[in-house]
Amino acid sequence: MLPELFRIGNYPVHSWGLLLMLGFLLATWRAAKNAPRYNFTPENVWDIALFGLMGGILGARLAYVGLNIPYFSTHPSEILALWTGGMTFYGGLFGGLAAGAAACRWRGVNVADMGDLAAVSFPLGYCLGRIGCFLQGCCYGAVCDLPWAVRFHLPNGELTPPSHPAQLYSAIIAVAMYFLLVRVEAGRRFRGQVLLAYIGLYCIYRFIIEFVREGATAQLSGIAHLTQGQLASLIIAIVVAGIYAYAVRRTVPTAQPAG
Repeated sequence: MLPELFRIGNYPVHSWGLLLMLGFLLATWRAAKNAPRYNFTPENVWDIALFGLMGGILGARLAYVGLNIPYFSTHPSEILALWTGGMTFYGGLFGGLAAGAAACRWRGVNVADMGDLAAVSFPLGYCLGRIGCFLQGCCYGAVCDLPWAVRFHLPNGELTPPSHPAQLYSAIIAVAMYFLLVRVEAGRRFRGQVLLAYIGLYCIYRFIIEFVREGATAQLSGIAHLTQGQLASLIIAIVVAGIYAYAVRRTVPTAQPAG
């Protein structure tokens, strides 16, 4: 693993933090480039993306800390140590969406349209973030004997047994998800469709990937042998499917972005 890429003087540049920022820049660049299709300006996209980034980081870290209160209650100085990793995706997603929606209201742009524009880009940022997790050595998979198994460094200096490189699986799936969402965007029938499709796809992916991660980084929820991630994914997927079905029934197909 390579948690520290290089140093600038005495300041380390951590792989996870750098890849996270590059992912944000790539995702926002893609959204800004396609902004005119939704009658937005690139400047609006960049402004709102910054709010979304701040809300996402705050939500992701608070959710992670909330799930690990026993540890952080005895290590309070590590709560803000973002460079070490430790963020929860669903907390980041909904924190970012809330902050982005507030920024949209403030700038007077349509929230659902901006959500659809951003949703196509989310997998691009997620892909680079997962690669950063691989380099950091966090979010690794369960033990396996496959030829591509990887041994990850633990905080105590020991190595894990050969394990699934679950982070790289996630990065590959994120690329596939991006191309699927491009197709959904091209045939968009109602405002919010692409965002709902993204959340639904992520829930399916997350539910499945947790089987690979279980026993290494995933935590059991205590309900039907599901991990916390699987339980959250199941609940969110049901809600999203209901909203999607309702929207399809009542929609008039006039919300496609301009070609």
